[in-house]
Amino acid sequence: MAKKSQRTIVGSPITPTLLNELSALHNFPPSSENFKPDGNWVNTYRIWTCHGYRESGNENVGYLRIKRLIDSDSSIVLKVHQEVLQADALVNIVEATIECWNNQLASPIQWRLSSRFIDSDSKPISQLSSNETGSAGVGLNGSSCDWCLFEAVQRLEFNRQTSLNFDMLEGLSLLKKDQHLSYRGLYPTKIGSENMPLHCFVQLGSGILPCEYWLDDHHKLLVVTSMNKAYIFDEQGEKITRQVIEQERKSYEKRKSSQRK
Repeated sequence: MAKKSQRTIVGSPITPTLLNELSALHNFPPSSENFKPDGNWVNTYRIWTCHGYRESGNENVGYLRIKRLIDSDSSIVLKVHQEVLQADALVNIVEATIECWNNQLASPIQWRLSSRFIDSDSKPISQLSSNETGSAGVGLNGSSCDWCLFEAVQRLEFNRQTSLNFDMLEGLSLLKKDQHLSYRGLYPTKIGSENMPLHCFVQLGSGILPCEYWLDDHHKLLVVTSMNKAYIFDEQGEKITRQVIEQERKSYEKRKSSQRK
């Protein structure tokens, strides 16, 4: 009887150092010394998931790109593009344009949101497409959304007194009340042979898994972790996702072909 392969349970929360141990994060990005969190910028994140074991089941599944544009003294615009690989080589593409108040939370004012799926042949599945518009209403500037927090956390002070309470629109659709975001501190982090202390903010709240935001000294958001998922700053995130999708499509076609025989 063949011996079952041994697998090691991860057994601890995901951090940047653990991501390195699991071969999900190989090095830090180039210096972000000129990064201005309150300016115009584009950040791209590779989306990675862990199935709970160190040796297998850990993979890149998509990417998230957020573009920040200054709209006026009081508002900004965020352009969001996210692609995530699903079962059977389907790909979910979400795009959003969000006008936000230029406050601590980047509170949404109004937005346009679209979601669509494409199949293994790159053809759209029309019945799974949706387009929405929304507005937060007058005076509701004490709220945020998950994508807005990627922007907002970069402008917060690295100070133990930094603490925000708010309601969050997850995916601009699902209201999660009573959220709390606070600065946890500076942590030593080693990726390969390179040491770089990272600042950590933690988000706790009703209806969500704890979420940690890891930033460098220049306030650039490098990693976001929550349970088994990580968003890792990676300028090659889109290219890597394209490769993953292509590989999965080939694998899916082989599986379909073998089932026909």
